[in-house]
Amino acid sequence: MKIVSLVILILITTGCATSDMVRMGDSYTIFKEGGTPALGQEFRLSRLKAKALVEAQSKCSEYNSNVMILKETETEMSIGVFARYELTFKCE
Repeated sequence: MKIVSLVILILITTGCATSDMVRMGDSYTIFKEGGTPALGQEFRLSRLKAKALVEAQSKCSEYNSNVMILKETETEMSIGVFARYELTFKCE
């Protein structure tokens, strides 16, 4: 029972999906990282990418602008590595 509790605690504390948006001058970077599927967290790279693009579009719509993608970095999920997507964009 102690081992099961420990495993669940580790999954909860280390398997959290993350999302951040940072402004750098006139551009923005959105970072998305997947989580643990067993805990219902998003883990598919395609969904992380879609969510980041929706956030970028939402940010640019605040300025009545369109998204101009400057850089994309993708990391597929593998053993010990969560899927990651990084999008750098400008609103033009």
